[in-house]
Amino acid sequence: MKNKALILLVLSFFFFSNSCKKKAEEQKKDGTEQQDRGIVVNDPAPTSFTQKVLVEEFTGEWCGYCPDGARILRILKQNHPDLVYAIGNHDGDPFETTTTSFYISKFNVAFFPSGTVQRSKQNGEYAIGRYDWESVVNSKLAETAQVGLKIETTLNGNMLNIKVKYAGTQDIDSRLTVSIIEDDVPESSPGAQSGAATGYKHPDLFRKTASDKRGDYTVIKANTVKMMTYDNIDLSGYNINNVYIVCFFNNSIDGSDKSILNVQQVKAGDTKDFD
Repeated sequence: MKNKALILLVLSFFFFSNSCKKKAEEQKKDGTEQQDRGIVVNDPAPTSFTQKVLVEEFTGEWCGYCPDGARILRILKQNHPDLVYAIGNHDGDPFETTTTSFYISKFNVAFFPSGTVQRSKQNGEYAIGRYDWESVVNSKLAETAQVGLKIETTLNGNMLNIKVKYAGTQDIDSRLTVSIIEDDVPESSPGAQSGAATGYKHPDLFRKTASDKRGDYTVIKANTVKMMTYDNIDLSGYNINNVYIVCFFNNSIDGSDKSILNVQQVKAGDTKDFD
């Protein structure tokens, strides 16, 4: 009886350990593992931050109305310099990525061009039409920022290193997403962009994320500067002079609140301070 009980105990421990390991692997795979990647650094923390807004556009070369979406975004950025940023996510053309497909699924993108503004829900939808972007951008810019970001980047040939420093006005569980975009990317072939003249150039084209596509988990601390680093990001094949890094804090993309808290952008090789 004792031997039988011992065997059952060992088997129970084996299955429990295996179950825990499997669960941890599944969590790591889907990005839900709660492990803070940020480290505290001895930098003075700002006491307030500027609220900025990110528009994530969903577009494609096959879409004849999409150049008009890019035009509207360009006007929004011109009207709000260094306050409004954009990422152009391509679908159904040579610039499509698996990450874009993932975002399309998560935001239930149903038409093109459309876009999320600060990943906020508007009338039950994340992806809204281009004529609605301006009003939501203005309302989001009027909000009070709870977190700010500083981005330091260095280039070594085609390799990019990034330090993202951040602080908040209160403690917040969040995720840091670090995206690489390239501006003024020539269409994939002459005349490929529907609805535009030959020679069209794609603005703010999404290339990849340096972070997990869901964002890397961290706890933003009040009056404390923390940092995450991303090293040896290969920019081969891109025009480095047109590469930018877009960093933003977002709530869980798997949850009901996917909203972005704040965003910052910098050109590859430069530094963008807290503001």
